[in-house]
Amino acid sequence: METIWTKDYRDFNLPMVNEDIEIPILIIGGGIAGLMCAYNLMKINKKFILIDAQKLARGVSAYSTAQVSIAHDNLYDEIKNKHKTKIALEYYESQLEGLQIIKDIIKEEKISCDYQEESTIIHAKEDKNLITIINQYNLLKRYGNINLIKSKSKTFKYKLALEFPNQFIFNPVKYMNCIIDILIEHKCELYENSRVTKIKKISNRYEVMINDDYYIYPDKIIMACHYPIKNPDNLYFAKIYQSKSYAVSFKTKLKIDANYVCLDEPYFYIRKYDKETLIIGGCDHFTGISTKNKNYYELLIKKIYELDKNAIIGYKWFTQDCMPIDSLPYVGYYSYSNPNIILVTGFQKWGFTNSHIAAKNVVNILNDSPDNYLFKTHRWTLLRDLKSTLRMIIHSVNGLIISKLNVSKHDLNNIKIGSGKVMKYKGINSLVYRESENEFIILKNKCTHMGCSLIWNDIDKVWESKCHGSIFDKYGKVIYGPATKDLEKVD
Repeated sequence: METIWTKDYRDFNLPMVNEDIEIPILIIGGGIAGLMCAYNLMKINKKFILIDAQKLARGVSAYSTAQVSIAHDNLYDEIKNKHKTKIALEYYESQLEGLQIIKDIIKEEKISCDYQEESTIIHAKEDKNLITIINQYNLLKRYGNINLIKSKSKTFKYKLALEFPNQFIFNPVKYMNCIIDILIEHKCELYENSRVTKIKKISNRYEVMINDDYYIYPDKIIMACHYPIKNPDNLYFAKIYQSKSYAVSFKTKLKIDANYVCLDEPYFYIRKYDKETLIIGGCDHFTGISTKNKNYYELLIKKIYELDKNAIIGYKWFTQDCMPIDSLPYVGYYSYSNPNIILVTGFQKWGFTNSHIAAKNVVNILNDSPDNYLFKTHRWTLLRDLKSTLRMIIHSVNGLIISKLNVSKHDLNNIKIGSGKVMKYKGINSLVYRESENEFIILKNKCTHMGCSLIWNDIDKVWESKCHGSIFDKYGKVIYGPATKDLEKVD
């Protein structure tokens, strides 16, 4: 799947793991979180290796729209309601720090990544969202760096908005490429196409299987691979859900003077790419739900044509984010039984600011220094948001039990070419994709993460887990975890 950033991908010709390795620290994940952990460890001369299941800087981080901002939708109001005012303010302060860290790195390392400062404006017309805007202004106004404004845009008509000055946009792939260059220059060990297929605890260290072939033996693991891959430890599968979002780039004569975020339905955000191109994103929803008769790209394109009927549509892509049900990230010890694994996840839609704060916390944890307790992994979460908790329970019951009982027989010839269907095939609960007139790809309907059923997404041409958000291509290859293994074929 190509994005507007794809042309900036670089092949670093990094090796894959092809031997057993002993190392003090293993970083799993080569997106922005893993790279920033590596960058910070490099700075203090800690010995480590970093691995990724695919190419570095090609995962979730490379599918971002890269609005780097402390303007986090209605999140501060959410955190206040689920926790308390003190926690919401501390989260806001962490984001201020994260934003500044990125600016400082870009300046210090002289990174060329199309950096451009912009205001971010969160706006709304609907009464419930206007209340949210006012609540967030009253919560954050003490910092003196936000403005409550009425409509001043000719393009977006709204009743009220929050303006956050001095935010920025950049090219996420160029930024990550430069970080990789720095790591290579400092002779850090980086490996690609090296997927973790098993983690086994041996005394106080770990045996990590790579590609079902070689082993890495670290004393400590930094798990920065988007979603926790060691289950059922600490019940993360019950505390985090995954949310898909969509993006479309388009050429237009329309000029915007800031980044805009609309809280009204359908939720969307929009930013500049260059002088003649904008990017719109949004339409978030729980991964693994049926999207039958609903094309989210078309909803965004409809919004584009409302803004400019002569716009020319460019790239279309999707990504997904890990959403903790209590609205705070997880950065800390994986569990009481696995204190030597440090988990880094749950950034919601704000991976860039949070990843830089997380990397700082990881170094503090490794150095036994005080870290940000706000993101602690041992916190009571399941009752913070009963609606989300019940929804996750319902999805899990559906994915593990109910949907497996409701699989019917179908005629293979009724499947359209280029489409897929869940069906009984030779008595087996199967996923069938029709490649051509006479060629079918037939897989077991069992996610390799925890055994949940899957659903066919005919827009993106992928199989999605109904429980925890794993996504596989039409051939059963893992695209997004937590699954670490490809789907099994039906003989």
